[in-house]
Amino acid sequence: MGYFGEISAAFAVMARKLREIGRKLWVRVIGIAALSLVAAIGAKLFAHLIPQGFSEAIGADSLVGLLTIIANAMLAVTTFSLSVIVTIHRSVADQWTPRAHRVLLRDSPTQTVLATFIGAYIYALASLILLSTPYFGEAGVVVLFGMTLVVIVLIVAMMLRWILHLQTWGSLIQTLDAIEAEAITALEDRAQRPCHGAHPLTAETVIPDGARDLRALSTGFIQAIYEPQINADAAKAGAQVYLIAPAGRFVHKGDVIGHVAGGTDKLIDEIGSCISIGKVRTSDQDPRFCIIMLSEIGSKALSPGINDPGTAIDVLGTLARVLGHFHPEDVGDPPEYENLWLPPLDAADLVQDAFAAIARDGAGLVEVQIALQKRLAGLIRHGPQPVAKAARHEAAVALERAKSALTLEADRDRLAAAVA
Repeated sequence: MGYFGEISAAFAVMARKLREIGRKLWVRVIGIAALSLVAAIGAKLFAHLIPQGFSEAIGADSLVGLLTIIANAMLAVTTFSLSVIVTIHRSVADQWTPRAHRVLLRDSPTQTVLATFIGAYIYALASLILLSTPYFGEAGVVVLFGMTLVVIVLIVAMMLRWILHLQTWGSLIQTLDAIEAEAITALEDRAQRPCHGAHPLTAETVIPDGARDLRALSTGFIQAIYEPQINADAAKAGAQVYLIAPAGRFVHKGDVIGHVAGGTDKLIDEIGSCISIGKVRTSDQDPRFCIIMLSEIGSKALSPGINDPGTAIDVLGTLARVLGHFHPEDVGDPPEYENLWLPPLDAADLVQDAFAAIARDGAGLVEVQIALQKRLAGLIRHGPQPVAKAARHEAAVALERAKSALTLEADRDRLAAAVA
């Protein structure tokens, strides 16, 4: 890999990190707040386009009153919206699963609405301050008046969007849809780029003798693996990198997470810095985490304190849809990264993550078991071959457990009829 390849890898890593940062609420707030300041300060640039006397014709003298109303209203609306968000996050954590609120934290409509409200407040505040100085002339006030009308229209649009969004935000349907979308996105990314563009690391892969161990630099979940940079560094050193720990695995500092054939100790350090380890598990490169979150929602619904088998049945359908997007990764086009090996997704792990907990906690509920067997039967008939094989095994285990848990003969007969 030449100079341009290294530059391309660096840009790919930078783009991914920027996407991760861009999902943070504060980024959108700062961005819109900066635009608000630019709009307020830049209004003077268009002042030369305004004819003399136009200020009296449109009533620009009322601008201070409009800006005061906007500032007061936006401060109140932002405070109220934040209290609503906190309430919904707590409700989702209590009702569904504590992990689900992380998905809500990245909710784009919520971030946009909040950023707009805060940006409008900053715009009004900055404009009031500038109006109290000689910064604006008569023509500049007219331009600022026009910009203020645009801001008011934007505020009204965002309020309507916020009201419509709050009708479903945090509900079971919306929460399931959000997690399902993240899971499908992660699986589709793996389908388009098997093993994230690396060679599949399977039982048949031969790791060269003398390969040195790559160890975790800290304790936590592997959140992200920056494959382009790892491959670029390995290619430059003429080495091969075999990562045995995928994104989502919990590792302790010093655990072996891979092997490096070739290169120097400096390369080991460079590769280690390309593997992000943090306190919480993330879903960007880890579709299993999304599936586990969905399963937790179904399992929690079956707890004695909630006793909601209908929710568990809904979750089973969602899980079946998600697993339909799985594609085997050990076959396909030549890899994008010639010097990197990564473990492919294991269909058996995905199916077990999806259904085992619900099958266990709902073993004594015939309606849940019937729905479970039907969803698994659908995957057996229509799912990819590895998923079908894993679903067949999971169905057999669930059936045996249910036969022991169902105390009524009529329930066992209903389940047997559904399986037949």
